[in-house]
Amino acid sequence: MRTWLPLVIVVTLISLGLWFTESPPEQLMGKRPTQQEHNKAADLIIRDARTRHFSAAGTLAYEVDAERVTFFQFARRDRADLTEPRMMFYQGEDSRWRTESRSGVAYNNGQKVVLRGDVSIRELPEPGITLRTPSITIKPREEFAETDKRVTITDGPNRTTGKGLRADLKKDKVEILSDVESSYEAQ
Repeated sequence: MRTWLPLVIVVTLISLGLWFTESPPEQLMGKRPTQQEHNKAADLIIRDARTRHFSAAGTLAYEVDAERVTFFQFARRDRADLTEPRMMFYQGEDSRWRTESRSGVAYNNGQKVVLRGDVSIRELPEPGITLRTPSITIKPREEFAETDKRVTITDGPNRTTGKGLRADLKKDKVEILSDVESSYEAQ
């Protein structure tokens, strides 16, 4: 009988080990994430990020800085959540426009960037015009911006407000779409 006892103990331990491995109890192994939960996880997080983007001619087209970039890669597209993003657009070697906001989301490798929260776009060199809006969509490669939100444009003491905006940053052309009101100070 004693010769069978060690063999029975070994077989029992192996059987219990296989049973736990094949069907692990949640309290021992922890809960496994579902595919949907797995897809929500960030693929990459970068702090104090700075990227430079160049034109086809090899000149600096624009820069993007952010306190934090959280990148998500999905099957058909990607998304990057930006914390305190700043963008600088260049014309030739000169910086021409600077954007700032509290947050932003870049889609499809930065083809479209949506800025939110106290968005300001400043014409450089200062003093130039400043655009302010709660939210704006920018297509950096086209240097085009648009919004359907309320916009305020200031140029020194002069002020123009309205609803909706299209801005061709490359051509320095800004168009307010509706409800335009302006106040100008004579010089």
